[in-house]
This record gives sequence, structure tokens and C-alpha cells, in this order.
Amino acid sequence: MSVEFVKLKAEDLSVGQQLIWPVYDSNNAMLVKPGFIIGSEPQIERLVLRGAFAKKEDLAKAKHAPPTTIKSKDISPFKLIEDVSSQLAITLAGIDISKDFTKEILELVDGVQHACHRDTHAALASLFVLEGNSYPIKHLIDVAVLVEILAKKKGFAIEERQAILAAALTMNIAMIELQEVLYRQEAALTKEQELAIQNHSQQGVALLKQANVKNSLWLMCVLTHHEKTAGDGYPNKLKGDQYPEGSQLITLADRYCARLSSRSYRDPQLHKGILRDILLDKGETVSEAIAGLFIKELGFYPPGMIVQLANSEIGVVTKRGDKPDSPIVHACAKPQLGNYDSPMLRNTKMDAFNIRRILQNNDPDITFDLRTVWAFDES
Repeated sequence: MSVEFVKLKAEDLSVGQQLIWPVYDSNNAMLVKPGFIIGSEPQIERLVLRGAFAKKEDLAKAKHAPPTTIKSKDISPFKLIEDVSSQLAITLAGIDISKDFTKEILELVDGVQHACHRDTHAALASLFVLEGNSYPIKHLIDVAVLVEILAKKKGFAIEERQAILAAALTMNIAMIELQEVLYRQEAALTKEQELAIQNHSQQGVALLKQANVKNSLWLMCVLTHHEKTAGDGYPNKLKGDQYPEGSQLITLADRYCARLSSRSYRDPQLHKGILRDILLDKGETVSEAIAGLFIKELGFYPPGMIVQLANSEIGVVTKRGDKPDSPIVHACAKPQLGNYDSPMLRNTKMDAFNIRRILQNNDPDITFDLRTVWAFDES
């Protein structure tokens, strides 16, 4: 039975009320997750203007559901990041009508930084654990999380990190809809698509200036996030030290997250393979110092990765360990026994708990909720 989608009208959405059903775009990709609270009438206007849809059956059920109240609590990094993701979809859709675009984006930057400060390992795990939003939006959020972690480790001041993260969240503002198309496209790029990709950095800066963005570091990072240290990037073929480190962080995170995600025409590339290619790049794309920092911070088994241990248990990496090849894992299941009642802490330095292989999220043996291993209150 096919699912019927209905285009939303302004009266279908209410300010201050928690959504009990997801909002989708015209490609049936989720834009806003259930649980998000719409904060203002302009947010509703942007969603409707962009083209927002809901499942007809969800709307019918909602008419008979009581209003949902929200309890004040210390929410998890996952919930923080999901809320930022939902709001980013609304904000980018309404750049033409926003009265204070800069303020809105910086509030989202604050949300990303809050999530990373709350628990860096969990925030990093969100790249692997969180699903459901449209690819272009999730990609921007993933890049921003990585950039915050790396920029803080690199020693960037808070004001610089805010500008660089703002650039990470808006770098593809000129090609959001095209990205959604390309995510599902199996055919080769058309000439029009190639041109749009080549021009999106400059067009993005133009759109941001029209929205009254004035921060020079923000604009510069958007303009240069496809340059390369070897001098064969675009749009200005910057070379070596001409290529700012803030932009290099975005470039590397952008490339990593793009290869990590699955596409209609390929499976996601395994983490270790991506790290190997970054190492073999030898400073052609970003400086070797930036590449080294990236590899050190993520390690061989970053938080959120699903692994199978030598004793056949399946679990989730929750923290980096003392050594790159021995992270902290919480075992959640064993194929012969099923899911555990509660995750079991495993020291992967022990022979019985050595990591045997990496699993993809869609592996049939994974029947547990990955994010529960962090035990945040997400009720």
C-alpha cells in the first residue's frame, strides 16, 4: 500500500506545540523530526514556502491527539543535534524572508557547540547514529560537529569557531535542492549540474551577503571550502598557505562525511579506507598537519561505529581507548542470544573482546537502538 503525502498549509502547524509527526520535503525526505517545537510564525511561513508535506494518515491521527507538553530537562547531545537539524532546514529554506539570518544561524552554531560540550564522544557518534533527515541537511550538521571538535582541539578562539561553524552550516546554501537530487541520481552529472556545483561557493557567498551576513571569516570559509593546498581547487585555485586553516577543516570534514554516507549508487565507504586515503593524500588537499589532527581525533574506531567482537558480540563504540585499535565498546547483542537487557561494557584490549569487523547500520543482526548505550534521558 503506497503512502499518500499531503502538502501542508499554515493552519496545519502551530507555534509552541510539539510536532507528533514528521515533516517531509517534496522528495519524501524527512525535514523535521517528531518532537520539534515550532518557535514562531515565520518558521511556519518558511516551511510552507519551501514545500512541506506530511503523511495523510499522520494528519488524520493528529486531529484526535491531545496537545503534547514538554518537560524541562537536560536533553541529550542527540536531541540537541536533532533540534538543530530541524531548525536548520527551516532557516535555510527562508533565507529570502529572514529578518535576522545571522542571528538564527549563530543560535544553531550555539546548539552544535552545546552538544559537543555536553559529550564530545556522543556528538561525534551522531554522524553514525542519527538518521532520518534529508541528506543535504544531515551532511551540513555532520560537518559542523566534526569542525567544532577539530577546531577546538586546534586551538581556535570561540569567536573564530562560531564563524567557521556558521560557514559549515551554510556552505551549500546555493545547492541544497540540487544535493537532494544528486543524492538519488545514478546517471552522470549533466553540464548544468556541473556548472552549478562549480559556482555554488560564489553563489553561496552572494546569497549570504543578500541576507546581510557581514562576518568576513564566515564568508571566506564558504567561498574557499573547495580549494586545495595543491592549488587545483576552486573557485580561486589557492595554494599552500593561501588556503586558510578554518576552510581546510571544513574541506576535510565535508569530504569525509560525503564518502561516509550511503548513496543510491553505492554503499558508504568504510571509515578506515577514508582515513587511509587522507593519509595517502600527503598534503595535496589539506595540510598534513590538519590531516594528522583529523586522523588522531577520529581514531580507527570512532564513537558510534558498530563493531563485532571476537566473541561474536555486537556493540557500539562509545569512547576512544588508550590505543587507536582498542576503543571502549558497549556490547548490545549476541547473534545466538539476541539483544541484551542492558549494554555490557567491553575492554577491546582483551583477546576475547578484540574487534573482529565493522558493521553497517543496515546489517540484519542490528536490532537494537544504537543511541541507548549512552543512557541519556530522552523520554
